Amino acid sequence: MNIIPKIFKIDRAHRLIKEITDTEQLIKKIIRTSYGKLGWNLSESDLEFANFIKNSFTYYLYLYSIADKQSKWAAFLPPELKSNPAIFNQTKLTLVLFVETEHNLYVVIGGNAYPIVVNFVDHSFGLDIYDRIIEIEKDEAFSTKSRRIIGQQVGLSEQFRDNYKMINYLQFGKIPKELHIKLDASTSNQYFSFLLKKANERLKISAGKALSIHREVDFNTLHLIINELCTINQLAPQELLSSYTEVRDVEIINKLQIELNNRIFNYIPLLQHTANTSAQHFEFDFCSPNNIEAFYTAESYQLKEKGEEKHETFATLTDKDDIFKTVVLRAYEVCGNNENAILFYLRGVRVLCYRGTKVVTSSSFLYHLNAEFHYNHTPIFLIDTKWYRLKDSFVKSLEHQTATIFKTTKLAAGILEYPWSLKPQSSHLIDEGDYNMQYNGKPGYLVLDTITPEGVELCDIVHYTDNELYLIHVKHSFTARVRELTNQILISARRISEAVASKNQAFFDSIYTSIINKGRTTHNLSNTDFANLFYNKTLVYVFATASQFADDPLISDKIEKYTSNIARFSLTTCSSEIRTRYGDFKTCQIRRKTDTLTLEIIENIDTHNESISIF
Repeated sequence: MNIIPKIFKIDRAHRLIKEITDTEQLIKKIIRTSYGKLGWNLSESDLEFANFIKNSFTYYLYLYSIADKQSKWAAFLPPELKSNPAIFNQTKLTLVLFVETEHNLYVVIGGNAYPIVVNFVDHSFGLDIYDRIIEIEKDEAFSTKSRRIIGQQVGLSEQFRDNYKMINYLQFGKIPKELHIKLDASTSNQYFSFLLKKANERLKISAGKALSIHREVDFNTLHLIINELCTINQLAPQELLSSYTEVRDVEIINKLQIELNNRIFNYIPLLQHTANTSAQHFEFDFCSPNNIEAFYTAESYQLKEKGEEKHETFATLTDKDDIFKTVVLRAYEVCGNNENAILFYLRGVRVLCYRGTKVVTSSSFLYHLNAEFHYNHTPIFLIDTKWYRLKDSFVKSLEHQTATIFKTTKLAAGILEYPWSLKPQSSHLIDEGDYNMQYNGKPGYLVLDTITPEGVELCDIVHYTDNELYLIHVKHSFTARVRELTNQILISARRISEAVASKNQAFFDSIYTSIINKGRTTHNLSNTDFANLFYNKTLVYVFATASQFADDPLISDKIEKYTSNIARFSLTTCSSEIRTRYGDFKTCQIRRKTDTLTLEIIENIDTHNESISIF
C-alpha cells in the first residue's frame, strides 16, 4: 500500500510537554491529554506502541481502534434485511506514526488521529519548510488560503490559473495559512529527485500546518522524505512568504500581553470621563475575527459574561461602537480596581451578533481587539490574540505606498471645502457627525451619515455632479481607526454594486425615505431621481480624513509622523480593492481650521507636491 503523506512536526516547546525529555513519555503525555479533552476512554494498556530504528531515525507507531456509532443504514433498512445487525457497527482507526530525528519529532497520521496531535503540532511547520526552498519568481501557486490583517476579508481562499507566480501572490496585509504550490523544476530535482518520474518534472506540494507531497509513496520513500526535511531544516529561512512573522518568543509575548493589559486598564478613566490624558489613550480596532460584514451589519449585539454554570447576558446593544466601553466598564464594576481580575473577567466575555433572532457571528471579546504596539522600535500587531512582527524591510515601502496614494488619488479641490474645527473650548476635533452635517442643504450634497439600510452605511456624504457621484466616507485621525473606515468603504461598495446591477429600487427607496425621516435636504429629488444618481453616474469612492496633530502636517509629505501601520495597510489595500472591483478611488485630507495665512502656506505646499505613480 502507498499513501500520500501529510507530515506534521510536534512543537516540543508546548507548555505541557516542554519539560519532558524522554520521547516515549512525551508521546504518552500527548495521547493522554488529547484523549482527556476528547472525552475518549483510555487505559494504560492502550498506551502501548511499537518502535524500531532505521538509519538513526526512531519510529514509534501508536495504533488503536475505537468503537464509533452504528451506521445510519442500520436505522434505514427493515429488520428483514438485517440478518446480522452487528455488521453495521462502525469503528474508527487511530494511527499515529512518530518519527524522532536528531533535532525534531515528526508525525504522520492516519484515520481518526488528527484530534490527538492537533494541539501539539507546530502550526507553521509546512510554511516554514517551504519558506526555506521558495523561489518566488519561479514557483507557481494554484490554490491558497490566507488570513487578512486588513481589508474586508478576514479569511481568503483563492484559486489561480496556470503560471500564477508566487511573487504575484505576496502582498501587504496577507498572512498565508495554506499554500498549494508547484515547485520550480530545479528545486524539485535538488530536494526531491527520488520522487520524480521524468526530467524537468515540477513537484506539487501543500504547505500549512503540515507539509504534504502530492505523490503516493511507500514506507521507504517516506523515510527519504523525512531525511530530506532534516536537510532543508538546516537552511536559513528566507522570510519571503509574508511581510509579517509570528512572534513566538514566550518572554516577548508575556511583555506584550502585560502592555495590552495596562493599556486597557489605564483607558478606564477615559471611558468614565474622569481623566482626559492623551497618554492614556488606547488606539485599537474592534471587530469580529470571524465575519467582519456580519459584525458591521448586525442589528443588535448581546454581551455575555461567564456565570457559575453558563454564560449570562448582561447587556444588549444596537451600536457596535458601544461594545468596548460597555464591557470594560462592566469589568470595572464587577472587579473594582484589580487589574488582574479585570483581565480574567474579560477573557470570559463573549460577543454575539444578531440579525433579528439569528446569531450571525460570535466570538470572545478579546478576539475582537486588533492593535499596534512597538517592541524595541519594531511594529508588532495583535490580531486574533496572536502577535505578528512587521519586517523592517516593509515599513519604508509601506510608507512610500501610502504617501504616493495620497498624492496620486487626491480629491479635486473644493468638493470638501469646510475645514475640520475643534469643539468649543476644547483641544479635540468635533465629531464626524457634526462635520458631516455642515453639508446638509448645500447644493449638490446629501448627508447619509447614520443611515443604514440593511445594516450598511453607504457613506457619510454624497456629492453629485453632471457625470460623477462621489460617495464620501469621513473619519478624523489617521490612526488604527482607519481600519474601520476602510472596512465600511469595501462593504458599502459591494452592496452598492449589487443594488446597481440588479436595479434594486427598493434598496435605494429605503435610503431616500430615511433621508426624509431624518429631516435632511433632498434638493427636491424624487426617489427615482435619487436611484438614478447611482444608475447613471460614474461612482467615485472617497476616503476622507483629518490629521490628529495640531500642526496639521500633510500625510503625503510627513507620512513618517503618522506611525500607524494599521492605517497605512488599510488604506493601501482598500485603494487596490476598490479600483480593481468597484470603481474610482480618491483620498482627501481635510484641513484643520487655522488662520488664513497658515492655510495659504499649506495650500501652496500642497499644490507643488510631485505625483509619483506606483500602479
